[in-house]
Amino acid sequence: MVSVLFAVIALTAAPALAQSSYTPLDLDACEVLKVYEEAGGADLRCPGHGGFDVFVSEGDARMDVDFGVRNEVFETFSAFNSVGKTVEWLEDEDGVQAAVLRFLIDVDGRSAEALVVSKVGLRDAPGCVVAIVDAAAEQANGVARGLGAMAKFFDCGSDSVVIVPGARGLVADFSGANQ
Repeated sequence: MVSVLFAVIALTAAPALAQSSYTPLDLDACEVLKVYEEAGGADLRCPGHGGFDVFVSEGDARMDVDFGVRNEVFETFSAFNSVGKTVEWLEDEDGVQAAVLRFLIDVDGRSAEALVVSKVGLRDAPGCVVAIVDAAAEQANGVARGLGAMAKFFDCGSDSVVIVPGARGLVADFSGANQ
């Protein structure tokens, strides 16, 4: 019930965000923090926006992305996935609050895209995934921005990730900390 209420409030709060900024996400230009030889994955730190880094972890052909500081929880889709090349940073009068990143999901010849809205983490309060929007949905970008407007009120320790109704199977099959 809290998730539905959060989604409804978020959809009406989009004007609260003053602006969006965009930065590229070039994984080849990121600093390698750790390599997992056996699993074939790595942890990366990439340049972000407004002093916030982007942390990308890859393992078993699935990706987890954190903004600001690393969150030790691996939040991703069950199906194989990769990330898009652009991060949208959502800011209000208090600064950067959320980030939106496109995930490309592909398994067994089926594919989908999702917009993942994340709360930007701080040293004493790591961020988390706030919402999942099927990128094929009508007004998907606007819905993602509306949910991002509420990110600063999202409690990563207790609120459930909002999967916007109508999300197709691959998009709805998300494994987050608060699922």
